[in-house]
Amino acid sequence: MTSLRALLLAGLALLLGPPAARAQTGVAAGEEATGAPPPGIAAPPSAEDLRIAWREPAPSLKVRVARVRRAAVEAGVWNLDPAARAVLRGDGSARDPLEQAQAAVNLAPDLPAAHMELARARWLHGDSPLGALRSAAAALLAIPRHPEASFWFAGSGLTVLATALVLGGLLCLALAAAFGAPHVAHDLGDAVAGSLPGVGRAALLASLLLLPLALGEGLFGLALALLGLGCLRRGKGRRLVLALAATSIWLGAWPVARLAGGTLALLASDPVAVAALSTAQGSAHPADLARLEAAAGEDLAARALAQRARRAGNLAEADARYQALLERDPGDPAIANNAANVRLELGHMEMALALYDRSIGLRESPVVLYNLAQAHGRAFQVDQLEQALARAQALDGGVVAELTELQGSEPVGFVADLPLPPALLWRRALGSELGEGIAAELRAPLLPGRLGGDESLAAGALGGAALVGSLLGGRRRPSRSCERCGRRVCPRCDGRDTRDGICDECVRLYRQTENTQRDLRLDRINALRRREARLARAGWLVSLLVPGAAGELAGSPLRALLGSLFFALAVTSAAWRQGVVPDPFLAGAAAPLAFLGLAGLGGLAYALVVATALARRRRA
Repeated sequence: MTSLRALLLAGLALLLGPPAARAQTGVAAGEEATGAPPPGIAAPPSAEDLRIAWREPAPSLKVRVARVRRAAVEAGVWNLDPAARAVLRGDGSARDPLEQAQAAVNLAPDLPAAHMELARARWLHGDSPLGALRSAAAALLAIPRHPEASFWFAGSGLTVLATALVLGGLLCLALAAAFGAPHVAHDLGDAVAGSLPGVGRAALLASLLLLPLALGEGLFGLALALLGLGCLRRGKGRRLVLALAATSIWLGAWPVARLAGGTLALLASDPVAVAALSTAQGSAHPADLARLEAAAGEDLAARALAQRARRAGNLAEADARYQALLERDPGDPAIANNAANVRLELGHMEMALALYDRSIGLRESPVVLYNLAQAHGRAFQVDQLEQALARAQALDGGVVAELTELQGSEPVGFVADLPLPPALLWRRALGSELGEGIAAELRAPLLPGRLGGDESLAAGALGGAALVGSLLGGRRRPSRSCERCGRRVCPRCDGRDTRDGICDECVRLYRQTENTQRDLRLDRINALRRREARLARAGWLVSLLVPGAAGELAGSPLRALLGSLFFALAVTSAAWRQGVVPDPFLAGAAAPLAFLGLAGLGGLAYALVVATALARRRRA
């Protein structure tokens, strides 16, 4: 995994690092823009304006944060992550940990690490443990709203899921083979040579299991052998569960692993996505703009360039870009809102109001309604202003209160752009081929041979193993254990129909009582009862110690599969509680909280499966 970590860390450093370090040119992010707003029109703050607002002295950290937050929101930067990280590192005017953490949350409301620091500060220095729990919950709820954090969590979570599917499927196949090995070895020996001794039968079974390993197919080859041998045992339900276990392995090793790789690789290997996010955060440098210009035909790049032009004061360019985006995607409310902001700054009031109405018609948003209220205010339309604010309050009073507080006492209110929709980035991740390289690296320990390089060939091999095992198993009646004493019952060895499931001795003991002395019969029955009690205790212990064994012992292959999967999910989640790759100060303590919570849910589901299996076994 060394190369995988290096790739992802390099990409995240490129995305999250300061502009001067990334560009190594000393040019500020806002200095390369050209053009100026028309006379009398104030352009939204640029990236350089944000840095100046952060560096200017302030009487308190609260005042400093409010000033920077106002400038950031007006520029469409809803999460000023660099400033939030600076505050959490102590680069601020607060010595109170609680004030410092709250300031970080105000600067980047969707940064999970900031919320977790606030939860920690409230727990250690506050007077409300309930407030600390609310902050921790807010950190988890913020994950899908923060693009980089959502991709980091999703990539790690999908990797955990892929690993759990593979390990759980392998465990289920191994359990089925282990519990059926004595009878499978016996039946294979009968098929090869009826006089083959027990040691020879065991050696034959072991050689078949190890043959794929010897051919270099690794654990996947072992899974093929376990699947084929497991399907030798009769029972449509059992074979269906084994097919599901094989499907679980295939899904984890290919589709889910590929999706995990694409999610992890997007912010490390997609230069357009990195440049668009850097621009959206106000930290773009000339190399980012060059990438966006080269990909201007793509929706993501076109949006970032339009937003960049508005911040730089090039309103004519921004208007042209947003009009092109409106023609390309007339049903996107974010484009309509941002285009309306440009038209409003250009003085085209009627066009701006029409675009705001279009955005609200597509999806109501408190931010767009607030912008509409500001437009009505500039047009001195008091009744419409109050109506728009009332609708915004009904949707989300907290957002309206924050925007109103940031506006302060200034006579002309600001309007805010909507951020890049996360769906754009997810479409790129889902449609990208960047993840296949990472997925292949994740599969390498499991599939080192030829099958690992061909998804279709591997699926065919799994289906072929199940089909061959089922066909061979259907040609002969399998041996089984006696339902009374546990001895092997074989139609070939016993020379009779064994469908009743009991051996000859138990037939005489329970069904031919006239041929058995009463005292000897009672002694044998008591011995069998003691054996059943010992097996029950041993089965209870094995059910607790061996994952998935409870389902096999209860005669429920589906419970064995579910138990294996839930156990694997709990273990992998706990093992990767810090994420698959190091956290670039996005998740903070939210990572172990999320993944240990997932491990707890997996463990709880596993416990429920074990409990129901034990209850089923007691009733049997």
